[in-house]
Amino acid sequence: MALITTTALCLRKVDFSETSQILTLLSDSLGTVGAIAKGAKRAKSSIGGPLDLMCLYNVVLYDRSKRGTLSILSQAELLDFFPGARADYAAFSAVERIRELLLAIEVSPHDGPSILLVTVKAMRALAAGEAPERVLAHFTWSLLSALGIEPVVTECVASGMEPSGKVEVAFSLGEMGLLAPPHNEHRSDLVRITPRTLHALQSLAIGTASDNIEVDAYAGASSLLAWLVAMQGGRRLRTFAALDPARPL
Repeated sequence: MALITTTALCLRKVDFSETSQILTLLSDSLGTVGAIAKGAKRAKSSIGGPLDLMCLYNVVLYDRSKRGTLSILSQAELLDFFPGARADYAAFSAVERIRELLLAIEVSPHDGPSILLVTVKAMRALAAGEAPERVLAHFTWSLLSALGIEPVVTECVASGMEPSGKVEVAFSLGEMGLLAPPHNEHRSDLVRITPRTLHALQSLAIGTASDNIEVDAYAGASSLLAWLVAMQGGRRLRTFAALDPARPL
């Protein structure tokens, strides 16, 4: 077994016996990894105590991921528990949504560093008091980018026609981009996007900040992007409303 020291965020914890935990960690060296923390809840634990959700640790693992079994957590040092992100319900709700999205996908060792980086950035933004819906929208866009996915929101993926920004547009989940008439006819994978949500999506796409984007627009953008993330893992989300073709975002 290889002994690895890595930075990791705790995504899931399950009590195992009276003293141990089974964990799902997002690490920069191994991506998503399962681990067992033997004796973590003992008063004199060599690990340093039980791990908590969405806290950042420096951990030492006996890596058994290539064997398809749980790695063994040897040590854990708390680096940050993002207290500001837990003091407000809206921020805490955003943290739970981030956690659900990360559990909806399998993060490879190759993608681990970039995805952990964008996650920690989002957690620190929430802890600093930034608007949760805005943080969540930026996180979901960055998460897709880290997975190698770039939704097309500046033009029609079929014709290259740019939207006017004044009327609703159609977004194809299958094509991962906008579809203008007649290319959006007779399709069952379309979501309607309002002009204000489109503005938020385009701001995310080109990486510009705007003070004119409403909270509801960021909420619509993050809902669409979250379901695009979930599609990569074939999962359904509990904390995001299902996309409704009859109800524009």
